Amino acid sequence: MKYIYALLLIISNCWIGQNACAQGQYEKYFENYTLRLDYTQAGNSESQIVNFEQLRKEAEWAGPRKNLIDPFNYGQYRLMVYDSATQKLIFSRGYSTLFREWLDTPEATMRNRNFYETVVMPFPKNAVIVSIEKRQRDQTFKEIMRESIDPKSIYINKEQALQFPIKSVVDNGSPTEKIDVVVIPEGYTKSELGKFESDTRRFIDDFFETEPFKNHSKDFNFHLVMIPSEESGTDIPGKGIWKNTALNTSFYTFESERYLTTQDIKRVRDVAGLAPYDQIYILVNTEKYGGGGVYNYYNLCSSDHQQSLRVFTHEFGHAFGSLADEYAYGYSDPEHLYDLSVEPYEPNITTLADFASKWKDLTKKRTPIPTPDTKKYADKVGAFEGAGYVKTKIYRPVKDCKMRSNNTNDFCPVCTRSLIKMIDFYADRPVK
Repeated sequence: MKYIYALLLIISNCWIGQNACAQGQYEKYFENYTLRLDYTQAGNSESQIVNFEQLRKEAEWAGPRKNLIDPFNYGQYRLMVYDSATQKLIFSRGYSTLFREWLDTPEATMRNRNFYETVVMPFPKNAVIVSIEKRQRDQTFKEIMRESIDPKSIYINKEQALQFPIKSVVDNGSPTEKIDVVVIPEGYTKSELGKFESDTRRFIDDFFETEPFKNHSKDFNFHLVMIPSEESGTDIPGKGIWKNTALNTSFYTFESERYLTTQDIKRVRDVAGLAPYDQIYILVNTEKYGGGGVYNYYNLCSSDHQQSLRVFTHEFGHAFGSLADEYAYGYSDPEHLYDLSVEPYEPNITTLADFASKWKDLTKKRTPIPTPDTKKYADKVGAFEGAGYVKTKIYRPVKDCKMRSNNTNDFCPVCTRSLIKMIDFYADRPVK
């Protein structure tokens, strides 16, 4: 028994040592602030150009201190931060943007457009090299921007122009060991901010009734930024409705009526930066059905449609977990969106090019792959054709899931497993 105890003690000390080492890496390289890098992307579907805009020093860094390197390989872009002196990678994150989505639209074949974009990282103590890489069609990455950053530069913007009250309505502890969600009201006038708070609490209550968030409720904090809009509602261009609102949101994004987004990411980040955050959620004061979620960028959801509660967690699946939509919508040609010889990065869709790297381990041996969409396999994990906006050659894990429709309030086993890994990452635990 004493030998077993000694072995367990050695393992424990090694584990503690690794955590201390990881924590030491943060203390070695970073301060407890956030550095925001703003840039623009311009161009069309054939060519793009990236231009540096500004650096901003913001409030405390809310992200994990030990999990500095992103293990997931999700997103259309990735941010890579290297220590200038040693060239060591000291921080990375995957993310997506609205501009990259626009590149797949017909408009991008006809004209140039310019989109403002931002990324955030812990504030470095010493000089760093920041690289932004774009995912290519074959799933490899290509560098599109490289900046040398001196944290002592006089040109790093430190102004704190915005002043709005912050309410922490769910507080389970330190931001560095929790998933901090900042919720921003959009289209709520000053007299409607009480409605915003009650709306948000209603959504949070439902969020914590949905797995895996219910079982991990202690891993989340929710903060509200009480910023009013001049007018109630949001833009609905298809109806000729235009509103003066805090974040300039709009339906009909890329000619999709229900796609609710904002291109004013600079304003969004300015407001979100008033609170610690890992995820930004914009709650839009409207009865119209819609929402949007962009991975590690932002979530949006309308407040008062009868399906809004389910949309809220669906969009969080996109922006927090990099989960793909599992429905077929608008595209009949899968080759337009996907290289079918490789796997898409999203964890819940597959081309079957390398199914073992996806969720083959969650399927039973007698379940055929691809899986027939029949009653026999209605409750089985398999590979059902039709996902990622196309009807053929892209496959989803189950017949129906929260990422496919509002008919169910459940994430499938594949989506659930992926979300739990992401929760562990942001809660600064080892990712299994």
